[in-house]
Amino acid sequence: MFERGGLLRKTDDAWAVQCMVCHGFAELWESEDFDPADLELHLPKTRPPLTARFLTLRVLGLTRTCWKCHEDTTCLVGLYPQQPARGFDSLHTGDEITLALMQKLLRRGGRVDLAETIKIRYSSIMGRYLSNGCIHCDALQGDFYLQEDVCDRLSAHGLAGLEALLTVDCPVLDWYPVVHQNGGGISVQA
Repeated sequence: MFERGGLLRKTDDAWAVQCMVCHGFAELWESEDFDPADLELHLPKTRPPLTARFLTLRVLGLTRTCWKCHEDTTCLVGLYPQQPARGFDSLHTGDEITLALMQKLLRRGGRVDLAETIKIRYSSIMGRYLSNGCIHCDALQGDFYLQEDVCDRLSAHGLAGLEALLTVDCPVLDWYPVVHQNGGGISVQA
């Protein structure tokens, strides 16, 4: 184990430090008796022995045209480890748990301008929920349309189709709820 990295693993031709949380999740997912429907997660309240205190995450976004003011706006769309475990391919996107963590990490990383675009807004379809807003007019950038844009960019370019807004150390205990929520994330090729 490496304090700021995770688990040291041999890849095809080199050694790499991989995220311990992602590694554990990948092993669970690949086990033959794993059934997500039976999963009742009890997330640790203290850092498990031999795990790093922090892992490095990339806060990812995309720039799109606001439907209301027609200006370009940056939306927060996901979190991905800087050094994921082998086989980990899940981009955790804009659900409320992930958005709240992105907001916290952006504030800590000095990107208050982007953190302030995340707040509770009202949608006639979804009701009140934590969401992205336009940096110019604060209009709700709806999850459905945003997810469509994310999926289009991922299918065309993989993770390179999204903008790396910030690379920041995140406490492992803050990352657990994102990785282990039932939604999982979007499968991507790094």
